[in-house]
Amino acid sequence: MTSVQNHLLRLNGSRIVFSCLIVISLFACSPSKHIKKTEPPVTPKTEDKVKVYDPATGTYILVPRDAVKVDTIKWSEDPTPPIITDKDIKVDHPDEKIKYDISLLVPFNTDQYLFGDQLDAKLGRFLQYYAGMKIAAAEFVDLGYPVTVHAFDTKNSMTELTTILKEYSVKNSDVIVGPYEKENLEEVASFGLQHDKIVVSPWLPAFNTEKENPYFIQVVPGLSTHAEAIMSFIGDEMKGKKVYLVARNIPAEINRLQLFKKNLNVKTEDLIIDDASVELQKTNLSKLLVEEGTIFILPYYSRSDETFVNSFMRKLHADKELKEVIVFGLPQWTSFNNLNPNYMESLSLHISSTTFVDVDHPFYHDFRERFYNEFHTLPDQQAFIGYDLLHWLGKTLAQDGPKGLIGHSSSVDFGLASGFDLKPVFKTDTMKVSEMKTPLYYENSRVRILKYVNQDFTLVR
Repeated sequence: MTSVQNHLLRLNGSRIVFSCLIVISLFACSPSKHIKKTEPPVTPKTEDKVKVYDPATGTYILVPRDAVKVDTIKWSEDPTPPIITDKDIKVDHPDEKIKYDISLLVPFNTDQYLFGDQLDAKLGRFLQYYAGMKIAAAEFVDLGYPVTVHAFDTKNSMTELTTILKEYSVKNSDVIVGPYEKENLEEVASFGLQHDKIVVSPWLPAFNTEKENPYFIQVVPGLSTHAEAIMSFIGDEMKGKKVYLVARNIPAEINRLQLFKKNLNVKTEDLIIDDASVELQKTNLSKLLVEEGTIFILPYYSRSDETFVNSFMRKLHADKELKEVIVFGLPQWTSFNNLNPNYMESLSLHISSTTFVDVDHPFYHDFRERFYNEFHTLPDQQAFIGYDLLHWLGKTLAQDGPKGLIGHSSSVDFGLASGFDLKPVFKTDTMKVSEMKTPLYYENSRVRILKYVNQDFTLVR
């Protein structure tokens, strides 16, 4: 995972209001007050009497109802089964829950930033993410979802996390979302496994575990899932083109290419770069190009590899002349600082991505308006992602319970920015299908393909 330095940003008025609104909403919940009620005066009941025939006097007399002896009637069961007209009978399960709880563990670090005049960039992202979740949670009542959401500030502290895990609402939760830091996430994942609670990691794409945990969900797909999405797109949309997998002559990078060779419908060839010069002067790419079109896949995601990526694209741009050339990269490229937009355009750059704010979505403008009215600032991509995640969790819990979260979805629909379809991930050394009983975790497999056109990325799948 790429480590990005945090830059402190000056707050403007709307950002101050936004951060205050979010933090206040996080801690504004308080127990309801008990109101002492004055009971109305009780009127003494008159003794209930009934008329009973008195054989001694031959007349009816009044006696207390309790003194009257009532004959007991014994009912016998009819062995004939009842007549049923409906074909489908709903069976009530006494152990089936009627309401669900979700706990959000987010590192707001409110003790550090609440009264400051600067807002850390990372905190800003978490505030946007949580604000989007609040919009989703507010819809649960109108939608009829029996789901309650609790939020906690982990402060990136293991001590604070230990305290939070003892909270009744967390111990009673069906789903725990977060936290962020790897060590804290490992702790919560173990907690979920021990107490049969689903733990959702919404941020770390490189979190791995050697211990089988069928309660752990990784929302951000790993490299293998991105490779599968890229190769599937090439196999469906770019048949007949030459495909090269690019790597420098470094064992780890060469091994990474294996992830892109699993699609039997796409033939590939390795292109190993031995040229260590910045300009790749000793590398001739023009001889590799064919008239049908040539594809180069560069599976690089670290900022430390940005220089090589840019050098390769500059060289390819110079060598391609009028031939069709297409480059495939990874989502981290959108945060690279030095990629030349002209090269990206001329090389028809495609990238895989788990998120893309769809401005054509029918609820896009409605969400922006509600977000602005609530927090007095516009939502960024994190807000859309947070909304999608909590909306998916709430809807799935309401319809299918916790087990529905790890069931395969037949829907191809995405939310405002992301989609969800979980698949089990097993140990790579498991050779026999019969041995694949318990997954290491579940991973989201929904990946989109974007293309760089007119100085911006557009959705192509």
